[in-house]
Formats: sequence, structure tokens, C-alpha cells
Amino acid sequence: MSQVRYEILGPLIPGEGSRPSLALAIEDGAPPQPVVLVWAPADVVQDAAMLSRLRRETERAVVFDHPNILRVHGLVTLDGRVARVTEFADGESLRQVLESGQRLPLPFAALIAADVAKGVHYAHVAGNDDGTPLIHGDIRPETVMVSFNGVCKVSGYGALGVAPRERNGRRVRNRRLYSAPEQLMGGREASSVLTDVFLLGLLLYECLSGRKPFQDSIDQDKAILNRPLPPLPAEVPLRFNEVVRRATAKRSGDRYPSALAFRDALVEVAGDLSSSAAFAEYLTKVIPANSEARIARKKMIEQGIAEVASRAPITASAPIIRGAAPAYTPPPISGSAPTITAPMPVIPPAAPSAPNAPFPAGPQAPVAAVPPAAPGAGAARFRRLAVPIAVSVGALLFVSAVGTVWSTRKKADLAIPEDTGAASNTVNFEPPVLLEAEAPDAGILKAMPTPNVTRTMVSLAVSPSVAVAVDGRPVGASPLTVPLTPGRHLLTFTDESKGLKTARLIDVRATTDTVSFTIRLGMGSVLLHAPSGAKVSLDGQDLGTAPLAERTLFEGEHTLRVTQNGAVWEKAFVLQGDQRLVFNADLEPKSE
Repeated sequence: MSQVRYEILGPLIPGEGSRPSLALAIEDGAPPQPVVLVWAPADVVQDAAMLSRLRRETERAVVFDHPNILRVHGLVTLDGRVARVTEFADGESLRQVLESGQRLPLPFAALIAADVAKGVHYAHVAGNDDGTPLIHGDIRPETVMVSFNGVCKVSGYGALGVAPRERNGRRVRNRRLYSAPEQLMGGREASSVLTDVFLLGLLLYECLSGRKPFQDSIDQDKAILNRPLPPLPAEVPLRFNEVVRRATAKRSGDRYPSALAFRDALVEVAGDLSSSAAFAEYLTKVIPANSEARIARKKMIEQGIAEVASRAPITASAPIIRGAAPAYTPPPISGSAPTITAPMPVIPPAAPSAPNAPFPAGPQAPVAAVPPAAPGAGAARFRRLAVPIAVSVGALLFVSAVGTVWSTRKKADLAIPEDTGAASNTVNFEPPVLLEAEAPDAGILKAMPTPNVTRTMVSLAVSPSVAVAVDGRPVGASPLTVPLTPGRHLLTFTDESKGLKTARLIDVRATTDTVSFTIRLGMGSVLLHAPSGAKVSLDGQDLGTAPLAERTLFEGEHTLRVTQNGAVWEKAFVLQGDQRLVFNADLEPKSE
């Protein structure tokens, strides 16, 4: 029988740690199918014990077959790098859905938590090889995938034990907020079935309230250990508060005894759950089919399939690679499709067992497209998989597959600074993010610049759409294409209606091809403690009087101003993506 080969289309999402790649699984006599390659962090590949654990966990996850669990097909090794092969779903992470700007209607919030609970309970029952329950321990919106057909899937099984840890003062996004008391006290190894129940309660809370659990607490660890969650909004029926309260009890013995018991209680108070079809219809309004991200992803897949169909039949011993697998240090970009003979074996599956946290530090790849295989047949099929050596062409989630973009910015620590006053919240401005993109060169790095090239056509796609200036010269609203001289350029992004002002650096290389940059602007939040009744403005816009709820802002430069009885407090700051700042407004008499 023919081998399965991969044609890598490009990275799904730029980020730290492992970064998933969208690829096509190609087998003679069968149509190409989209899959996702989730790359292991470099430290896992270099650590024999961690790599062995990853292999065991992936072998166990391969046999998991449940509609609410992201399907894992196997483990592949390529040029010293290791990746899990997972199914692809045309969808987004739950975090993306929650941050779409619309609060989830109650029926869909209940459906999401119920779907996730079913998947988690299945893993608990399927268990590890030794018969113990398989604990996830990292359930949060970033590790839940929502496909556009209205089905929620838990991601990360097959790699939970080696998922990125909090290192060097840098935290995995929102993981601290989604922790159970026993995890704070004893680490992730202290997790149990009841830990997953606690995390399911936190997930339900955010879906119902639209707010991250414990986000308003200055000392969040202390809040997780000792304080109950704030009540749900008044429009949410009180009976849901009881489900959340019991699921998130500080003493594990006071919680629901299983994920299934949690789901049963939720269904009892919610009544009949909404259908997946109704949820899918809602998702088309939140993230419409003509959105930039969905169009780019669809185009990437369609172009890949068309190129495969246009080529002569290829043999299993000579897989063809169109794109490049993202590494943890971005490799040189090369592109068109060299023929490489480097098929690598897939780790065979074993009996049920699984792990505890998804690879990507950010959202993992969406779900669905490769038909789930039965534990026997599917495992046998993916044993035959061959993954070629990756060669970059690039194509990001929010841009057509033209160039590869990566970010060299170090994200801010998501820890909440201990607030001792306004002075303690000073934020050091970091240099703008540097992005690079190169055009395909037939797989061979060529000397740059090309003699006759004086300007390079640069395509810019920015999410959200903003006014763009290049080196201080306005060039219009994104998306746009502009000719730029080779070299480094400063891009400034502004949108007064959103209070957005930030910047990026890009390096443009000399080439006759158009290069593309996709830039997604991050969002953080600011919590202001000010005297009751004080007037508050942000970036010149009146916010009302204190106390005020925490406010979500785009990254960049901002100014807070608080006034009361002639006293004034003002703070200019730079907010980085995924950062949370807490300020105390110490009012002083206004100087004459």
C-alpha cells in the first residue's frame, strides 16, 4: 500500500514554543486531506526522558476516538524535530470566540461546557496504560477548539505531560488564572479528576460571564486559594451560580465527583441543550465565512490541493514539500518545491492513555477534516506516514500563502504585578516587533539584493484594520500593498476610535516577488483603582466615574486621567499584547 506524505502549507499562527503547521496528508488513490502538525518545543526533543514521555502519551492518544476530543493521528520525526499529527477543523479556539466582542448567549455557553465535559470524562474513563484516569489539568479557552460546525473539542491529549511550562518569569497565557488550588500548592503533578472538574467550572464561569476567573484580583493566587468567584451577571439565572460554586469548591472533596456529574448538573439547570447546528449558525455571525482569517485558510488549502492535482504522480520514496515547517528559531525561507527523499516513521499507537496540556502556548490548530480512524486501522495507517524535511514558503493564518512571518518580540510576563501604587506599575517600552518575510527561491538561498530590483512590493494585512504609516508617511488603511526599498522600515498603526497606536519594525528584502506580512495586534487589559466618584478618562475619552470594571485595550500607547475635587492623577503607559496592568490613582492637588 502507498505511503501517506505531507505537503506543508504554512504556519497557522505565529507564537512561542511549538507552532502548528497546516499541511496536506497525501496518499495515492485518495484525495488530499488537511491535517495539522504540532511541533514539539526544542527542549523536549533534546531531552531523552521528555521525548520518551511524549512518545508514550502520543501512542496512547492515538486510540482516543471521541467527537469532543481533538483527534491525534501519530508522532513524526523530521530533521531532528518532532511533531504530533492531529486532525484539522475549520474553526477557532474558544478564546478567539470569547474575544470576538460578543458575549455568549446562555444556551451556547452551557453547550460549550457540556461538550468539553464529555470529552474530558471520556479521557478519564479511557485512562492511562496503567489504568489510572488520564487527567488534562490545563482546560482553558486556549485549549478548547470550536469548529464552525458547532462542535467543541478538547486539544492537547498526546502531549500534556511535556507542554510548555512557566519558565524564566514568563507565563503561558491565562494558565495561572485557570489553576486549581491543589495545582498552586503541589504543582501540576497534584492534578486529579477533581482538578479537571474545577477547571470545567472556571470555563463555564467565563462562558457565562464573559470575564476571566479571578481577573479582578490583585493577588490572583490568593484568590484561587481562598476566595470564591464573583457572582455571575444578574441576567444569568441563579441556579447556574450553584453549579459554578460547587465545581470550583476550594476543597476537592466538595466538588462534583466526576466531569460527567458536572455535565449532568449543568444540563439539569440549563434544560435541553442547544443544538450544534444552532451554535454553528451563531458562529457564522461572530466569525463570518468571509472573514479575513477564514478566507486565508480556505485559500491556503485550496491552492495546496490544486498544486497537488496539477503535478505528475509522485512516489512514496520522493515526497514533495511545498512549504516549510516552522521551527522554534525561524529557518531561512525557501520555497518552491524541491524533491526530498526523507520519509520518517510515525510512532505506532498503543492502548488507551493520555497526557496533560496542549503543545502550543497559544491557541492550537482547529479541528476536523481527516476522518477519524478506528483504533486498529487508523493506527496502522498512520504508522505508514512519512514527513518530509521542511522548506519555508510561509503563509500565515491572516494572509494568503505568500511569505512567512514570524515575531521576534518577547511577550510580556502575564503575571500581575504586585500593586503598591502608581509608581510600581511603570512599564518599560520594548522595541517594536521585528518581522521578516522572503519570497520563494526554488529551494536555494540566493544572494540578495537582485541587481535590477530597487523596490519590493510589500503586502500588509493588519488585524484589526488600521491606518498605516511607513517611516512616518501615511500610506492608507490596511490591507494594502506598497512598494518599499529593501531594508528596515517602521510601521505605525493607528485607529483613534479604538484608542490604538502602536508600531512594528519589518525587514524587507530585495526581490521581484511580492512579500507579505500579516500582523495581528494584541490586546491586554487595565484595572484602575480610584476613589469612588472620581472622573476617569482614557486617551481623552470619558469613561465615567469610579469604580469602573476592568477594561480591555489594544496594545500600544495609552493615557489614563483621573480627577476629583480639583485633584488630578495622570498616567501614560505602553500596554503590550496579553498584558494586564493594575493602577492605583493617588490623587494630588492640581498644581497651579
